[in-house]
Amino acid sequence: MQDIEYTQLIITCEACGNVKRFTITSQEEYERIFREFHCENSCGRNLYSFITLGTLHVERDAQLEDAAQEEASPPSEKSATTTAEAGK
Repeated sequence: MQDIEYTQLIITCEACGNVKRFTITSQEEYERIFREFHCENSCGRNLYSFITLGTLHVERDAQLEDAAQEEASPPSEKSATTTAEAGK
């Protein structure tokens, strides 16, 4: 399951270059600011760029974690000995 926690909304007016940053704590707050924002220079809404920053929370898959740990662990002494003997 993936869940996004929004933390910041950045709105840029491409007409006048005005940039506003908003710290957001909920999806509702994000939607309200997005819906109600107006440039202080009365530029058209079609000239705004919206950037949303946040954190993506992903549940870990136990099988993938086990495989990653196996790849990251150093080779065992037995496999190193076997490899050395094979080279003789």
